[in-house]
Amino acid sequence: MLEMHKKLSSVTKNISVLYVEDEKDTREQYSNIFQLLYKEVKSVENGEVALEEYSRKRYDLVITDLTMPKMNGVDLIGEILKINPTQHIIIMTAHNTSENLRNSIEFQVDGILLKPVVMDKLFHLLYKVSHLIEMDKKDDGDNEKDKKLSDLLENSDQALFLVVVDKFNEIVKRFGSETKKFIIDSVKEHLSNFGIEDENIVELHNDVVICGVNKRYLDKTLEAVQAFSDHNNNLIIRFNDLKIYITLSYGVILIKESSSVTNLSEEFLLHVNSIVDNIRSDENSNLVVKMDVDMEEAQKNNALAWLGVTLEALKQKTIVPFYQPIVDINSIEIFSYEVFARIKQENKYILPEFFIDLSEKAGILEEISQSVFKQSFEKLAPTEFPFHINVSDAEWRNSAMKDYLVYLCSQYKVQYNRVILDIVNYELLKPSSHVVKSLVTLKELGFKIALKGFATSNINIELLSILQPEYIKINQVLLQKSLTDSNMKKFLSFILDYTKNENIKSILVGVETAEMLEEGKSLGIQYAQGYFIKEPLNVL
Repeated sequence: MLEMHKKLSSVTKNISVLYVEDEKDTREQYSNIFQLLYKEVKSVENGEVALEEYSRKRYDLVITDLTMPKMNGVDLIGEILKINPTQHIIIMTAHNTSENLRNSIEFQVDGILLKPVVMDKLFHLLYKVSHLIEMDKKDDGDNEKDKKLSDLLENSDQALFLVVVDKFNEIVKRFGSETKKFIIDSVKEHLSNFGIEDENIVELHNDVVICGVNKRYLDKTLEAVQAFSDHNNNLIIRFNDLKIYITLSYGVILIKESSSVTNLSEEFLLHVNSIVDNIRSDENSNLVVKMDVDMEEAQKNNALAWLGVTLEALKQKTIVPFYQPIVDINSIEIFSYEVFARIKQENKYILPEFFIDLSEKAGILEEISQSVFKQSFEKLAPTEFPFHINVSDAEWRNSAMKDYLVYLCSQYKVQYNRVILDIVNYELLKPSSHVVKSLVTLKELGFKIALKGFATSNINIELLSILQPEYIKINQVLLQKSLTDSNMKKFLSFILDYTKNENIKSILVGVETAEMLEEGKSLGIQYAQGYFIKEPLNVL
């Protein structure tokens, strides 16, 4: 705890906090904690007072209860996001407020802590959010960005237009803040197709860029953009194993010839923001996500409502395992299964993309995993198949999960070496962390280890040596790139040669086409999984 406190203090010294809690003793208790960490903390007793305070002064972080007199937390968050759509927000609420969550408006929060709050979870969440705020502050204070915009404004030959990412908050809410960079990079690449260079693109907000184009070519550029919009208007962002199809909206910034706008004046920014507000309020904007779930149902529910759904599913025991076959890539015979969680709702099943991340924020992911693991051990015990279960840092902060897996093996007479622990983002783990020590202990007992998304980011050689995995999982994105990029193919071949020499077997995930399967075979990958081969099943 002391180590985390020091770590947290390193990123909070320049951050201001607005804390909203109606219960006096609770407000004083946590206010004292926050004041030890943050530069400035303003504590208020209800949403009405908080909104007045926020209207008067912006805060970097808002921490709020939901159930309060005069104005509840749901309404407060909605009003704050009208003022600042990218405001960082944490909710601290009681277990019995799921109805509030169901009835909440569509908004994004950075985390949810269920009362009574566990201090370890509080500090971990505060660190995560504070780190994001610090990164945002660096971005906001980027002088180069201001200079680029000033240069565009001072160039009388330049015409300006806006590009707004439709449903940006919904995307980030659903897939996490890591998607922000992917979105902007994709938008810039898209605009380059119309001859708009990066030096003439300025990020105004997370979801808005201003583009400069020579006035002589403005009409032609907008015609080309309009033609793209009319024909398709789906911009594809690849994020982990998902394809997110977003749409873009556009607006022209008209500046009177008599105006002299040579700096980032308040009047100019108000003018631009009014255009953005009009675009955001357009009901024709949309978001499409390629998932096997009823999208109409998904779109009419918001992120916090999914937490209410998940809490109810835990209570009713309707969170169930699905099993995706992993096959020998040459014979297509089933070798093992990967276990996924689903929420059963009448005659359909809800994918984990809608509830797992939020469950982690709310601190109930461990409870979900234990329920799914128990069901899958019971189901798979009579078979001889190995099976993969997903593990994350959020579930391994104490020894409970490690001991629980040992207990399940004993209870259902499953040999340790049949259980494969799929580790997500292994490269971010610290060799001395409790998570790594727990994994090493399980490995010594006979459990096996697979590294998911191997080589999609940094390769931590030290951890590779410590964990000594039996499997690596190759993301479909790497393989798809290798189909057209010879350098990527060489890199992938190098990785596979290395793992073969170390007796590490490879599994290709997300196989969607025959071409991907054949490419995997040609590279010497041993196993594969994906919808092209076999879909996840709720029965064996």
